[in-house]
Amino acid sequence: MGTLRSLFNSFHPSRLPDLPLELVAEILCRLPVKLLLQLRCLSKSFNTLISDPNFAKKHLRLSITRRNLILTYFDDTYDMKSTLIFYRLHSIFHPLRSIFNSVTVKPTQLHYPFDPLYNNIVGSCNGILCLDKKDSNIVKQSNVILWNPSIRKSKILPSFKIQGECGFVKYGFGYDHVNDVYKVVAVFSYYCGNEGFKTQGMVHTLGTNSWRMIHGELPLPRYRRLLQPNYGGEYVHKVNLGVLRDCLCILACSPRVYSVWLMKEYGNEESWIKLFRIPEKKGLIYYSYVKPLWISNNGQVLIDYASWRRTNLAVYDFKNGTFKKPLMQDFNGSMTYEVCSESLISPCF
Repeated sequence: MGTLRSLFNSFHPSRLPDLPLELVAEILCRLPVKLLLQLRCLSKSFNTLISDPNFAKKHLRLSITRRNLILTYFDDTYDMKSTLIFYRLHSIFHPLRSIFNSVTVKPTQLHYPFDPLYNNIVGSCNGILCLDKKDSNIVKQSNVILWNPSIRKSKILPSFKIQGECGFVKYGFGYDHVNDVYKVVAVFSYYCGNEGFKTQGMVHTLGTNSWRMIHGELPLPRYRRLLQPNYGGEYVHKVNLGVLRDCLCILACSPRVYSVWLMKEYGNEESWIKLFRIPEKKGLIYYSYVKPLWISNNGQVLIDYASWRRTNLAVYDFKNGTFKKPLMQDFNGSMTYEVCSESLISPCF
């Protein structure tokens, strides 16, 4: 704090403090996003430094602990009115101020800067949320928006029309670290009369203004097959894919247990490790949907699980086998959860 205080004591409105630029950047990239947005307004020098995409990337690498649990819920009524709120992730795991043992921890509502019908969370990556629009059962065109709630910037992606009667459309969102770009993939089926349903894929690269059709059969042209973990003869009837600790993970569903596997080195099939197991007695085995959302450094796992019309949240400590449900506000309607970082990464390329 002493270094930070000297930084502002020596501050002049027209220039950065008399410290090496590298040192100033090292100090600033460790600060929360909210404070950095305030500092950006102080001078052109601060604004230039904090607005630099390379600074945003470095800040992201150093702020891995600043994450929020985003919750979207909407009423099961004809208008599908939706609301977005978030909890600080540390309020779930912190032993003193936890939503498990304190009624003082309350969520913060996020205000939509766009049409609130964008109410379905596709996923999040590096602080950017991807949401799609659920306004009818019959999908005629794509409706996707990218939004960073930390910096209040959003971008509605261009639409593409879907021919025929669409059976479903599913989106995926992620970061291509090889080419340093963000991509949204859409997979949809549509009815073709006597030919039945056909499946088609489209991909949008952030920074472009169009979708590109994926020719040929799915999956993508540039792909590789990965072997699943060696389950040791255990019967696995279903697997769910996800990400934990920035690694590919598999939730393997067996009749009496759920097992979570982590690929420590992406692409290396020898790097699969079994992270933990959730036994039948914990009750999750009877739910139709189970997804690990986040894992803390001390072995506590935030889990999203659901039955037909009800989603739930719990923390499972696989070191001592305890299972806790949070004391959260009771919402009437459908809910989805996602863990999102706080970052300066802008979706407006």
